[in-house]
Amino acid sequence: MRNRIDAETDCEAPYDTEAAQPAVAIERSRHLRALRDLEASESYSRSLFHVAQTGLVIVDTATCRILDANQAAAAILGFGEDELVGRDAAACGVACLCERLREGAGTILRHQSELRRRDASVAPVILSATALRMPDRDAAVLSFMDISDLSAVQEELRRANRQLESALRQLHDQRDAIVQSEKLASIGQLAAGVAHEINNPIGYVTSNLATISEYIETMRTLLVLYRERDELEAGEPRRAELGERIREITDDEDLDFVLSDIDAVLRESVEGTTRVTEIVQNLKSFARDDSLQRKPYDLNECVESMIRLVWNELKYSCTVAKDLGEIPPMVGHGGRINQVIMNILVNAAHAIGSAQGTITICTRANAEEAELAITDTGCGMTPETISRIFEPFYTTKDVGKGTGLGLSISHGIVTDHGGRIEVESAPGRGSTFRILLPLPTKEDDVLIC
Repeated sequence: MRNRIDAETDCEAPYDTEAAQPAVAIERSRHLRALRDLEASESYSRSLFHVAQTGLVIVDTATCRILDANQAAAAILGFGEDELVGRDAAACGVACLCERLREGAGTILRHQSELRRRDASVAPVILSATALRMPDRDAAVLSFMDISDLSAVQEELRRANRQLESALRQLHDQRDAIVQSEKLASIGQLAAGVAHEINNPIGYVTSNLATISEYIETMRTLLVLYRERDELEAGEPRRAELGERIREITDDEDLDFVLSDIDAVLRESVEGTTRVTEIVQNLKSFARDDSLQRKPYDLNECVESMIRLVWNELKYSCTVAKDLGEIPPMVGHGGRINQVIMNILVNAAHAIGSAQGTITICTRANAEEAELAITDTGCGMTPETISRIFEPFYTTKDVGKGTGLGLSISHGIVTDHGGRIEVESAPGRGSTFRILLPLPTKEDDVLIC
């Protein structure tokens, strides 16, 4: 109130004549109104300052002393409402902020920081500062918002994300295990056919070995007789007897036929063992778990390998036609691509059934992707079946003839390779499964080399 009286006295001094009194009254009225407006504005600003939910502190930047603080600031820092004024703001962790403001930083934008509470604990805050020019000093307004709850939420989110990442890893591991299990189950379903494919060459190899054993025994007998005869002097009766015995064995065993047949028997045996070796290698390649490392693979060789592996499923009812184009080396999990091809080939054979049909396999490549198309002349599928064939456990086969996972897993494998499967089919018109895989990128060139 003293300031207002002083101001009123100052206003009255120059006007001491009666003629000036109306002007003095008007000027005094304006001055008093300005003072009241100023007081109202100050009161309003102070009210906003103190009721704000954001912590507000006015700091002397030269001394780093707190000149004023609102209730929110006191609560965040753990003080009573009137306990912050006069304290060293550096104790709250804003010394660097004061230093920057002294150096001329007019405004320091919002950033995440930490302030020290009265009990020495840390309060995570979003902090900003603005220089404030006062008549007698340089000051700054610090505003900060307590984000302890937000930090807790963020930590909870981080924990949840870690759990999700762990669950995702477990899911990938489980999926890999399911893929491998389905692969081995497929081998189990093909076991009888694979055994038959192995037994055939093993059978004639075994027979040929018995024949070769007989031929060797004949040769051994002849060699013994020849050696014994050559050790005798010419003219000895025993020498003539041995010569006659050699001629008898040569005629009885048809030595000329043995000598010519032994080459054919050995050639057939080599072919049989090679066939068995190929089947075993195909099985090993198919059964191998290659989920961890991407490697180069030959798409056409995958086709050839899987035809050999499932040949017993195909040969009785299917004619296989191949049109394999020139495909550049691919990069991925060749064993899993084998699994896709095998699933589709077996499904094609089952769709043809006992009726004679044709499976046509084509490969080609353009500038961006390789395409593998497998077409059968089987029973075909309805639109409803096509819409569900990639669903897990969905199958149209009889119980015990399929798990319902083959095409679902195949779809997942192709998708993991960045590709897609397209299906065209109609009842009575067969089906075409078209597998499209992206060609290797520049980053994959290192693997190919």
